[in-house]
Amino acid sequence: MHISHRLRRTIGVLASLTLATGAIAIASPAAHADGTLSGPASANISQTVTFTFSSPPAGQLQLEDQTGQVWSTVTTGLGDSSVNFSFTTPSTAATLSLSVWNVDSQGFVSNSVPLTIVGAVATTTVVSAPNTATIGQSTTINVNVTSNGGSQYTPAGQVRLTDANGAQYVLMNLTAGPAAGQSFAYYRWTPKTAGTFFFIATYVPAAGSQATASTSVQDAVIATPSGNTISLTAPPNLSVGAPVTLVATVYPSSVQGSVGFNVNGAWISPSIPLVNGQATFSWKPTTAGKVTLGASYTTNNGGSGSTTDVVTVNASTSTDVITLVQPGWGNWSNGGSYNMGNGSNFTFAASTLSGAPVTLSETGPCQVSGLTLSVNSGSGNCTMKAVSPGANGYSGVTYTYNINLVPGIQTANITAPPSGRYKVGRVLVLESPNAIDTNAGQNINWVIKKGGKKHCALLYPSTGAVTLRIKNKGTCTVVGKAPGVSGQWQPFQTARNYTGR
Repeated sequence: MHISHRLRRTIGVLASLTLATGAIAIASPAAHADGTLSGPASANISQTVTFTFSSPPAGQLQLEDQTGQVWSTVTTGLGDSSVNFSFTTPSTAATLSLSVWNVDSQGFVSNSVPLTIVGAVATTTVVSAPNTATIGQSTTINVNVTSNGGSQYTPAGQVRLTDANGAQYVLMNLTAGPAAGQSFAYYRWTPKTAGTFFFIATYVPAAGSQATASTSVQDAVIATPSGNTISLTAPPNLSVGAPVTLVATVYPSSVQGSVGFNVNGAWISPSIPLVNGQATFSWKPTTAGKVTLGASYTTNNGGSGSTTDVVTVNASTSTDVITLVQPGWGNWSNGGSYNMGNGSNFTFAASTLSGAPVTLSETGPCQVSGLTLSVNSGSGNCTMKAVSPGANGYSGVTYTYNINLVPGIQTANITAPPSGRYKVGRVLVLESPNAIDTNAGQNINWVIKKGGKKHCALLYPSTGAVTLRIKNKGTCTVVGKAPGVSGQWQPFQTARNYTGR
């Protein structure tokens, strides 16, 4: 922008005239116009605008405002139908009255067009980050603040970076660029845990800035151990014939969809639904060497992703080892024989070198539920098997145990007082009325051993109880017996020694 030749001459003439006649006003543009000037009625500060002048005369033309300031100069040729004047508006608010000045004829050749320049420039703030980040590695979060409406005004100030809850990550100063009308800042962020993190940037204008504040929409970053939206894990030791569990983890854990597993690009699994962001598949390697494991996912919303991992499969395998422990007794050995009485019921403790679970099964009159063995017979035998499918470099194995069934031990809830000294005349209750006898359903028959009847006497009151009266001083032995059940239960016997005093 500069002062035109016309204005400089006019100022000189006016200075001379003023000495002679006093103040005189600057003449307005010539009333006649060779063409029509048109352009925007308003613009932002520091914005490039274009005005069009139709039917221009040939020669040098200048676009001037009412103060004589030149905003654009063009040279036209004979016969041009129109010409464009482009310029950048000032950096402060103003109102200009623009006209075209013909340098050759020294006169205005257009109408006047007002242009209002708005002082405050709206801005747009954008925060951008990669879709994923790796835990423990630095990731760049970029922020750009741009003046709107084509303005080249450089926003000055700071940007505040926060999460979705408004917690501040950092407050950063802006740097001009990279393009006209832009400023930028960036933040080096390192995720410490897996998850989805949100970033929102707010532009804070500097004091006196012509740019207005603005806030970005949020951008999300998914932090994962691998930096991918899906990770694949397999045990460190892989061997031919030893099953392993492949685990695919998709981030975030709320994703709904399914996963498929492949080896060297060939699918080895069906589509497995994601549960809490994970899908698992049991795979048994068939060939040794380096293979490429892969996992691909598809979400219910149409998203997708995949990952691969190169692993080494060993040619040989180690056979798994099962440890089966009977509580209160000890380990059962593969191929061993064990006597189990009718009524036995207990839960094994089971473990394997591979870490794989143990499954029990049986043939015969026994019962197996989970790791619990129940014996409901006192004769015959059962064959029980413990199976490990193998894992983590160990091949599967089956252990076999022979169980010989023997008559069980009868038990009973005896109410008879313990052996001891009791006063003469005392009546002791040996068996309560309507008492259930042994666990085999056998009645208990009470007798006094020979020589004790002169000291004690059995009584059978109408209540159905069995009692014993201490007749006089001395000791008697009373015995309760129940018969055994052939091939099922051993005989039952209990005894008490009572002494009269």
